[in-house]
Amino acid sequence: MATLNPLEKKARSSFIKGLLIASLIGIIIIVVLGMLIFKMKGQERERIAAQKQVLIINSDIKSGEEVTMDLVSSELANSEVATEGALTMAQFSELSTITDEAGNLLAVKVIAKIDIPAKSIITQDMISVEDEVVTDDLREQEYNMIVLPPTLESGNTIDIRLRLPNGEDFVVISKKKVQLSDLGGTFSPTSIILNVTEDEILTMSAAIVDAYQIEGSKLTATKYTDPGLQAKATPTYVPSTATINLINSDPNIVNTARNNLITRYNSSYSQYRAGIEGILSGIDQSTKQLGVETGTGTETATQQSERQTYLEQMYGE
Repeated sequence: MATLNPLEKKARSSFIKGLLIASLIGIIIIVVLGMLIFKMKGQERERIAAQKQVLIINSDIKSGEEVTMDLVSSELANSEVATEGALTMAQFSELSTITDEAGNLLAVKVIAKIDIPAKSIITQDMISVEDEVVTDDLREQEYNMIVLPPTLESGNTIDIRLRLPNGEDFVVISKKKVQLSDLGGTFSPTSIILNVTEDEILTMSAAIVDAYQIEGSKLTATKYTDPGLQAKATPTYVPSTATINLINSDPNIVNTARNNLITRYNSSYSQYRAGIEGILSGIDQSTKQLGVETGTGTETATQQSERQTYLEQMYGE
């Protein structure tokens, strides 16, 4: 076997040392990487363990609009993102399934208090349960004699008010969600659709007659700026004695609504109704009759014209 010269011995020794050092560095790297991976896996397990199911809104929704099951979804979110008060799907379902004292299921609505952008986590503070329930006497009614705001859109919430020429202004019905009348692809500029109960139908009819009889008066719609947060306005319009008598004998009106209207009449007649009666007493019967006939004729003509437009748009008739 040949003997290595000093230079070869030195080169061989350097190679072996380099190999050992490289191996040691590799082992250290593997150990460090292993420790980092182990730590990352631990952190991931902690992150997953800290996640909770939250309710996410799928699309933008405006204040006052109804939040329905098809608009929300359940997703996992980190504890840092899932703020205090974040709702789960189960909690949301409980909010929309309220029962009365007899255990009967009530049809209620969950309403957005504020504008909620898409993909937001819904918290308890963002929504409320509408305090009105669907009753047997609820009907869809169209009106075309109300002065509407130029920017009124479907889904807006309004009060209907009666304004008299002497400056008096009464809330007839309050906090109603508007649906614009669709004439087969185009919206009517004059007609709106409201869901109203029997007592509200009769109250609106009385207010319409008063508006027709008193020249210079009008029915107006005023929008809520933030319906999810704003309370329902208290109606101040008091119908005539004849309307109250009709309401009192109408079997279609829920007792609670009837009692509320009669109480308003008895307690507020002198404050609210007396002024209207004072104006009416100064108008002769023929003038009042002409005002009602003219107003009713305009209503009928508008309805017939819009009905014809609708049929032409839908069926080409």
